[in-house]
Amino acid sequence: MGKVDKQCRPLLRIAALSDIQGYPYPEDAGMRNLERALDVLAPLKPDVVVNGGDINDTGNDADAVRYYRARCDARLGPLPHVACIGNHELCFLRPELQPSRTPDAIRRDFNAVFGYAPDARVVRASVKGYEFVALHLSRPEGYSEGEIAEFGDTLAAAVARDPSKPVFAVTHYHPKDTVNDSRQEEKSGALRRLFNRYQQVVSLSGHTHGSLRDPRSIWQGGFTAVETSTLCYGSLGLEPPAANQISCLLPYGHESVGCLCLDVFDNRIAVRRFDVRERAEIDPDTPWTVPWPHNPNRAPYRFETRSAAEATPRFPANPEPTLWYDYGFVYLLFAAAEPREGVLGYRVELADAGTGRTTTHFHVSDFYRAPSCRTDRIVFRAPPGALEPGRRYRCRIVPVGFFGAEGGPLEWSFAIKSDYALRADPANALPE
Repeated sequence: MGKVDKQCRPLLRIAALSDIQGYPYPEDAGMRNLERALDVLAPLKPDVVVNGGDINDTGNDADAVRYYRARCDARLGPLPHVACIGNHELCFLRPELQPSRTPDAIRRDFNAVFGYAPDARVVRASVKGYEFVALHLSRPEGYSEGEIAEFGDTLAAAVARDPSKPVFAVTHYHPKDTVNDSRQEEKSGALRRLFNRYQQVVSLSGHTHGSLRDPRSIWQGGFTAVETSTLCYGSLGLEPPAANQISCLLPYGHESVGCLCLDVFDNRIAVRRFDVRERAEIDPDTPWTVPWPHNPNRAPYRFETRSAAEATPRFPANPEPTLWYDYGFVYLLFAAAEPREGVLGYRVELADAGTGRTTTHFHVSDFYRAPSCRTDRIVFRAPPGALEPGRRYRCRIVPVGFFGAEGGPLEWSFAIKSDYALRADPANALPE
């Protein structure tokens, strides 16, 4: 949204990481990506490190949290850390450890790593005159009323210290109906209601492993919310999952890992996004730029504003649809719609020309992949049961944008070879 001024040092620089889901050794996938993230962040010399939770993969011990802190200190120096407990810190306990690894015990271990008060559920820190407030998760199903009340009191005090400045609220779960896939709090919406009281809030949250290439990873309304992504594997919540997903996992999800650097100036916040696999900044000349002070009525990242401005995705004049038979599957190949960064995916409708029976499927685009890994053509594998040998089909493929814009369809007809043996693998699992 705005040009970055690389010659101007911000008043505050925040490194934001989340969802490592790691183990305490360098070969672990999450910790390898941590090193890649630190390769990017160390030259930027951040003032503070924020972590949105799920540093651990399980709650069996705190060794991964200790390892994470040690690696950050080694690469960035002894910076202040603002971190919260996520659901992975609490879950997946071995049966023999369940009596001793209680949420209270896990919280004491976690707090000891970062120097917080042993039993603190809410963490508050001040860095260079800016306030940070983090809320630990104590149960996977969400935050209790008491925790929200304590968090709210601390947040109010932080805002009151200087109402002209942003206050950074760090939670594992997103406030409801903000950034993409922000459904964990949908039963109560307590975080959303709390943050709506303060235009000064900048919410930083993890959990859903969203891609930083997805424009819905930033949201504005009564406050500002940013998804902090993941250093483990990328996900995208769709119900039902897309034809090229297993559960909520993105295909090639190991490529969709990222981190943030937030540059805070007196009149704006520049949210800089980094592709950790590539060790490169995403759109370095145009970071997401939040004007300050925040005005909900003129905020550039309101859903309604961007939905109205979304470009309609379009296929090229000749998308060259092609059938490809391989290893028991039938693939549909066609040219990608443009703009590539504006296509969430493709709705594929397959209608039996004889019976009229239609199945509808969704195919996630490659927006999450590094540009160097993308191809000119989309490869859609027809799910088991969608096609039958010897039948003729009418196919309709519609490109779909992130905010709902739909382009003109690609329409064509084809017949499946009568002697081709199709696979009958089970369908994808639904999201947990």
